[in-house]
Amino acid sequence: MVMRISGLATGMDIDDIVSKLMKTERVPLDKLAQKKQLLEWQRDSYRDVNKKVKELQDSIYSMLRPSTYGAKKVTSSDESAVTATATTSSASSTIKINRLATAATYKSADISGYTGSDQTLTFNVTAPGESTAKAVNITVASTDTLDNIVSKINTSGLGVTAIKDKIFNGTEYVETIAFTSKTTGAGGSIQAGDAATANFMTSQLGFALDADNKMVASQTGQNAEVVINGLQMEKTSNNFTVNNVTYSLKNTTSTAVSIDVSTDVDGVYNKIKEFVTKYNDLVDTVTGKLQEKKHRDFQPLTAEQKESMKEKEIELWEEKAKSGLLRNDSILSSGTNKMRTDFYSNVSVNGESLQLTQFGINTSKLYNQRGHLEIDEEKLKAKIQEDPEKVASLFTAGTSTSNYDDKGILWRLQSSLTDTKKLIEEKAGNTLMPNTQSSIGKNIRHVESDMSSLQNRLTKIENRYYTKFTAMEKAIQKMNERSAYLSQLLGQ
Repeated sequence: MVMRISGLATGMDIDDIVSKLMKTERVPLDKLAQKKQLLEWQRDSYRDVNKKVKELQDSIYSMLRPSTYGAKKVTSSDESAVTATATTSSASSTIKINRLATAATYKSADISGYTGSDQTLTFNVTAPGESTAKAVNITVASTDTLDNIVSKINTSGLGVTAIKDKIFNGTEYVETIAFTSKTTGAGGSIQAGDAATANFMTSQLGFALDADNKMVASQTGQNAEVVINGLQMEKTSNNFTVNNVTYSLKNTTSTAVSIDVSTDVDGVYNKIKEFVTKYNDLVDTVTGKLQEKKHRDFQPLTAEQKESMKEKEIELWEEKAKSGLLRNDSILSSGTNKMRTDFYSNVSVNGESLQLTQFGINTSKLYNQRGHLEIDEEKLKAKIQEDPEKVASLFTAGTSTSNYDDKGILWRLQSSLTDTKKLIEEKAGNTLMPNTQSSIGKNIRHVESDMSSLQNRLTKIENRYYTKFTAMEKAIQKMNERSAYLSQLLGQ
């Protein structure tokens, strides 16, 4: 390390002089730093495009689902009695509700004298509509209060909701427990699994058991009884599915209720519109970058330049410096051209040629919005209402491996986006890729290497300047010492 002596003998500001000398020497380093910054901005701009590419691809996965185009709207003529939902293959129906499904309830006698015991209660529980029982164990302790017992029952697999309450028996208020089955329907049962459990349920909790040690319900569960399209049937729940229509029963009816199933035109239209909006967002972003003006007089600012500028000035300057980094870029131009071709090439379906404009989707007539799509809402909704399957074919016909003409727009677009994304990653990489796997990343590494070499060289030059000035200081210091000595002799 060079020993630096700054102006002790000459009174000169050596640090300032060296700094000014090095300012000229650092010009090549500043240019390399600017080059690196431009490469990083260009890389980030490419990656911003790829983010929108991925967003559109995610939207395509959703749009490829058949349910997107077969969405159904269901209307009930009496929603206070029944509502319904439908799938793509559902049809209209009528339903008359003779009886709602109910849950079984079990009520105990007076349990004010409960004492408790240490034991494991065992039960065999059969759900309504099922024939196989499941075993349920509940461990109780002599120290458990009735509230503890209720809590343990509610968190077990017994399939009931238990509550403790006080009721008036005509002369006084007494404590009781009530169980309500969590599932509706007939045929369910709760059976004590052994004599000890049966004894606990009767003598301690006051429930009645039959000869098979099954709890006797104070109100048995019932199945819903309905007539759908003239066919009478029973269901254990008030929510059930028949012929792809899911019914939710609310009240009984004296006459049949109409359940009208039709194409959800607005739902399908909104999904297509949302997809087109995402596509336009990508196209508009890319078109903007391709047409962006390049300001060659605005280069990235050096650290020294930023020190003399306000934050807003730096922001405005860098906005100009970043502009046009992807102007007329071949990857983006090729990608947008392919996407336009994907949309406007005819789709062949069963010998019929489908074209986007037939469905009310057209390209903008404005030149600076090339590729931007516009929707004729009335025309597209009419097509969805008229033939939703044909609308689906336009977008989803074929598969990813079909011939180009037989592929729907989405399959074509997905392929083009994948190719474009790959080319962008080869050029600019992504956050998970090392720099050495992209061309811009390699250029940045080369610039960084050149900067490191140049910085080492500048350090040597700076040290050389200080060495020279230090030698000068020492020489002048010796001359000053000799002059002082001579002056002292002459004075004597």
